[in-house]
Amino acid sequence: MQCGLCAATCPEKVIRLKPQVDFAAWSAPARIVKQEEPFACIACGKPFGTRAAIERVVEKLRDRHWMFAGAGGQDRLRVLQMCEDCRVEAIANESFDPHAAPPRPAPRTTDDYLRERAEGKDDLC
Repeated sequence: MQCGLCAATCPEKVIRLKPQVDFAAWSAPARIVKQEEPFACIACGKPFGTRAAIERVVEKLRDRHWMFAGAGGQDRLRVLQMCEDCRVEAIANESFDPHAAPPRPAPRTTDDYLRERAEGKDDLC
């Protein structure tokens, strides 16, 4: 189709577009550019994603995101290692609300800065 999407998103940058139809390429044997071990769902064994990608996501989120920190965080990390079907079932059975984040701090306003300046807390002035 030559829309360019494959070339733009290829992580190995091995796809090049050439504006023509190459009939010889259709008959050439396929070649493997990159091959990785698939990751099997820890609940059902269904392969999804690659082992390297799943392990990288788990390491990036471990103890760094509120959903995966603390005592319940280790159990929620297991959800990242499940396929889409098992993940939905596990979250529904856990009755975990992913939107129930800890409260955000109140935004600071101009009045807050002026009050701190008047009280002498502002070290910049």
